[in-house]
Amino acid sequence: MAVEFLLIFIPMFIIIDPFGVLPIYLVLTRTMDQRSRHKTLKLAIVFATCLLFAFAIMGKAILDYLSVSIDALRITGGILLLLIGVSMLYEGDIPRSRRKGEEEPEEKQNPEDVAFVPLGTPMLAGPGAISVVIILTGTGDIPLVLTSLLLVMLISALILVRADLVFKVIGKAGTRALTRVMGLLGSAYAVQMILDGVTDYVSSL
Repeated sequence: MAVEFLLIFIPMFIIIDPFGVLPIYLVLTRTMDQRSRHKTLKLAIVFATCLLFAFAIMGKAILDYLSVSIDALRITGGILLLLIGVSMLYEGDIPRSRRKGEEEPEEKQNPEDVAFVPLGTPMLAGPGAISVVIILTGTGDIPLVLTSLLLVMLISALILVRADLVFKVIGKAGTRALTRVMGLLGSAYAVQMILDGVTDYVSSL
């Protein structure tokens, strides 16, 4: 039982990858206060968990009914992340109308603005996580899959809630720099998702 649980838990944890989500979460919630940041995290975790539970229980039927493939989900998720990554790359540029040295107040975000998309999906419950959940429920014990999923999401929440410490260490300037870096890496990851989706789709024809 323990071995079977680990064989389900480990790939699920790797594909959801909360450590990879942490920098994006850090950047997307940088203008929020601590209370709003925690609300964003709660909404994202609950939404991602419910979405993955739905696909674990009836994912194959949902995709078949909608005539949607995992490759289509992967390509769509990649396009969405690419748009976000590009906007992060250009974020923080100095507008021509702003005087030199003048600070521009950053626009406050509501938790709902980023909790469901892109944090809930496709960051936490992305095409990779959805496909893994569908495969595991088709080949393994469903209660073990659901238990593993709950544990992974709980661990993810505990990891992401410590983002406040990162904010304190790197400060505002560091967060802006991180925005650019993550925009570049996020765009590259998005392009790879699109390429993988197109490659898998073409090879399946």
